[in-house]
Amino acid sequence: MSLLNDWRSLVGELCPESCPGCEMPSGAGFCSACRQAFARIDSPCRRCGLSAWHQRCPALAADWRIDSVRAPFIYAPPLTTFLQALKYAKERHLGRALGQLLLGELGSVPSQVDALLAVPLHARRLRMRTFNQADEIARPLARAFGCRLLVAGVRRTRHTPSQTGLDRRERIASLKRAFAVRPNLQGLKLAIIDDVITTGATINALGSALKAAGADRVEAWAVARVIGPATGEGYAPRKR
Repeated sequence: MSLLNDWRSLVGELCPESCPGCEMPSGAGFCSACRQAFARIDSPCRRCGLSAWHQRCPALAADWRIDSVRAPFIYAPPLTTFLQALKYAKERHLGRALGQLLLGELGSVPSQVDALLAVPLHARRLRMRTFNQADEIARPLARAFGCRLLVAGVRRTRHTPSQTGLDRRERIASLKRAFAVRPNLQGLKLAIIDDVITTGATINALGSALKAAGADRVEAWAVARVIGPATGEGYAPRKR
């Protein structure tokens, strides 16, 4: 292990990592200046992740199954450029940078989490995209926290249409029985990892399946949270 760490250190010195935003050298992912350009959610509610000034917390709804949401950034430019490039333009390397971005906001190892779980894609969509963007974000988190990353036994059983443009009620109907969980998760405390949380319908559908399999607590961590209606901004893949 020490030889591997020495090798990684040497590679880091010879090939310093560059920031995906400005391409200047950075220690890990986005540099501090580019991080500051990403809009943050002020005074977020720990239950739903939205700002505390919202009139009604969606976590008060009877169908809300997530115990805590941590999504520090607002889904808005310039962050949308990188999230959409990862998801739609196959800029897979951005997953690590976005995972490190989220890691920097989460702080120390969460004592209430036993394992992480990326929101799974249906097999048809996975073939189309070639990788799951949530997996790419989850891996650096699992390594940093020393948490197990669940990769088997949880699957998306229905190929649901794109959720873009659907309201919360339509998303809930679309995601009904969309996830199947095989392993016994009795007593585990889990964190669902995703790139963006919009209405919370996806994380709650998955959270419901996880709790039905015995999970004791389910959190959701995402890079960004949509504030207000999703606007579907365009994206421009970074030139390399």
